[in-house]
Amino acid sequence: MSTSADATLTPVTGIALFDRWTALWNGDFSDPERFLDPGFRIRFGNDPERAQTDAIHGPAGIVEYITGFRAGHPGLRYAVDGTPLVDPALGRAACCWYVTRPDGVQRSGIDLFEIVAGRIATVWSVTGLRRFAD
Repeated sequence: MSTSADATLTPVTGIALFDRWTALWNGDFSDPERFLDPGFRIRFGNDPERAQTDAIHGPAGIVEYITGFRAGHPGLRYAVDGTPLVDPALGRAACCWYVTRPDGVQRSGIDLFEIVAGRIATVWSVTGLRRFAD
């Protein structure tokens, strides 16, 4: 993982990346190459059964995964929860999010992005078993 600054990362661009990432999970598969690095990787931190996702590479790989996930879990709606925290010096951004199932049950999560040249290169994602609300 990079620990050098990303000159293209600002609070505004970090927020835009989270908005676009959330739209992707909501089924908007348009132009993932615009915001995902060609070498994109994702790491799900809390589910050992999802270790196969370690093999996902690139924008096409995550689109294929999300397409299949959404087919098996129709009606999910993802939303950013709060304002993303952005650290341009480290090239990272983090934000809480939540997902709502069609039956109204919600779960919280948090994603940490590594940003390279203005695009998401790596995501570390953890999903909880319930939504933590204020």
